[in-house]
Amino acid sequence: MTAARLPRRGLLAAPLVAMAAAPAVAQQQSGLVQIGTQGWLFPVWDRIDGLDQAALRDTVQVVSNAVTALRGGRMDVVMCLVPSRKRLMQRFLAPGARPSPEAARRYSVTLEEVRRAGALAPDLDAHFREVMQRTPERQLFWKTDTHWTPVGAEVAAIEVARQMRERLGLPRSDLPGTRLGDLRAMTLAAGDLTPYVGQAQRASYGAEESWIRQVLAPEGAAALLDDDKTDVTIIGTSNVQPRFGFQPVLSNQVLRPVALSWKPNSVGPYFTLLEYLKSEDFRRNRPRALVWNLLEPDMVTSTNNPAWGQAAMAPTTFISEIRRLVAA
Repeated sequence: MTAARLPRRGLLAAPLVAMAAAPAVAQQQSGLVQIGTQGWLFPVWDRIDGLDQAALRDTVQVVSNAVTALRGGRMDVVMCLVPSRKRLMQRFLAPGARPSPEAARRYSVTLEEVRRAGALAPDLDAHFREVMQRTPERQLFWKTDTHWTPVGAEVAAIEVARQMRERLGLPRSDLPGTRLGDLRAMTLAAGDLTPYVGQAQRASYGAEESWIRQVLAPEGAAALLDDDKTDVTIIGTSNVQPRFGFQPVLSNQVLRPVALSWKPNSVGPYFTLLEYLKSEDFRRNRPRALVWNLLEPDMVTSTNNPAWGQAAMAPTTFISEIRRLVAA
């Protein structure tokens, strides 16, 4: 597929995706990766064969308390919860592997609780399923990488922005959103799961190709934009890093500039949020809306989990720090 065949008209015309073919390999588990069918790899740390109900309850309670504390600081909170790639793409798991009934409800339980706390929480799980059924040629996740593709990021950003426009009542911005152009090819040389495959099999997993929206140069006053001109900020994981294009599409769709602060997921979503709240950017320009990006598999990993290393902290410390920082 070449760029010449891509759609060129309309507001973010439906993007296509082409994946480099990877030969099917024998079904097995190697270290931290589970080998699926048709070239798909899945991380073992996204557990879908069962669910620690107590861990889910504790983590979601902490996240909900954080939402309440942030809203107490005069900000709308938008939860951009990325659904489990492993659960959504379960048809590519090894034969016989499927989510347990409890794990299948992990996403909906999280949304229910954060909505009760007052967050705007689009159901990206249901939205992704609808998109995949309607246009199966749009690949929303990489086969050999834990992230969504730029196509998936765009689909998510459009849906999040739609709900923000309809439900948050943001005032008209003096500056426009990011200008976007046609789609261009993006190549992922190697997915982040391929190092966990045995050396003999690694060559079976080649580069993958997706499509990402071109970002056009700003016009006029928008060219002078700095952080104090934004009233929407994204705080999140590597899924919202510039590489995948979530931020510019969200900006384009909410018709205003959008700021971004992200860290690799190994740092953890809690430390990343606190770091932003401690920043000069936040003190100088508190946003009207904070888009908090989290991952469904992390909803059983609370603030004090050893997986976060030095970024781990007691839940009470996390919530008290949010309250202190937003009260300033």
